[in-house]
Amino acid sequence: MSINWHKVKYVKGALPYLHRATVPIIFALDYFRLRLKIRQIKRENPDRKVVIINLLEHFGDIVACEPVARYVRRIQPNAFIFWSVRKPYRELLTHNSSIDEVLTVHCLSEWMLLSKSGLFDELIDLQLQDKECPVCQRPFHKGVGNGEITIENYYNYGNLLAAFCQSAGIPIIEDQPKLSIPDEVRNRIDALDLPGKYIVVHCASNEKSRDWLKEKWVQLTQKIIRELELTVVEIGLQPTLECESGYHVNLCGQLSLLETAEVLRRAALFIGIDSGPSHLANAVGTYGVILLGEYRIFKRYMPYSGGYKTGENATCIYADGPAANIYVDEVYKAVSYAIVGKLT
Repeated sequence: MSINWHKVKYVKGALPYLHRATVPIIFALDYFRLRLKIRQIKRENPDRKVVIINLLEHFGDIVACEPVARYVRRIQPNAFIFWSVRKPYRELLTHNSSIDEVLTVHCLSEWMLLSKSGLFDELIDLQLQDKECPVCQRPFHKGVGNGEITIENYYNYGNLLAAFCQSAGIPIIEDQPKLSIPDEVRNRIDALDLPGKYIVVHCASNEKSRDWLKEKWVQLTQKIIRELELTVVEIGLQPTLECESGYHVNLCGQLSLLETAEVLRRAALFIGIDSGPSHLANAVGTYGVILLGEYRIFKRYMPYSGGYKTGENATCIYADGPAANIYVDEVYKAVSYAIVGKLT
């Protein structure tokens, strides 16, 4: 029986010790499998370089850093490129033409062992210094790149892509992230029979300090439905809206990451807070209205590269204080302007 560690909360007691005992076994199995794979690669072409890009989580970070794969492929066109990631986020990378193989890594503790294994010719480690394994609480100490960029100060170094590039010790990349969505995912979204024009909202992140207030989401969506006569599709894990209108579609908890991306790709507009879906929307080219406020030590920060950073494909609304302080009318004005421009 396998344990789904990413769903397990840290608790005092046996779990961290069990986790620590399990990691070396999983590492050993993965090590020998990789060693055989790399031996085969080298047998076919002894001069072929084996490169691994590492960023295990979270999905917004992985999407934001997608241009790194294209950068590595551009400067090393003949290399065999791995990207190591945790299982829940694997689907984001499996269809990326710049990556030869996606390596599923059990957890950050296993990556620490793999990074020191000597299997790879080059490591591009995007992981930030001092991040901890969520179960055994073991902190990560970088062996390559810039260890001064940590989970506490990363936005002092620019947007996510810029900060992670500097963390890995590679040049800063400012490209637009992209996402490949296969036909089978598009077919599944076809089966949902969504309306031709709709707005997607994502209301809750994994940190409440980034969120807008529930009552403001309700007021905004009611105003959109009443005045713009557009369907509002809610995505995420748990619904925030409680609209009974036929103009509200609740898809929370029903979509994979790539299915979510396809729903976003078809939308007339995305409205959201700083969260993973906003990076998906940026990657698939859907215009966004993004609500941002003070976050941790950062008074004003920019998470995105590409069109969401430049303003060509997004309106970023900043609050004085937390994002919860943003007024409904301010958001609706940006939504109305974007929709009228798109639909006329």
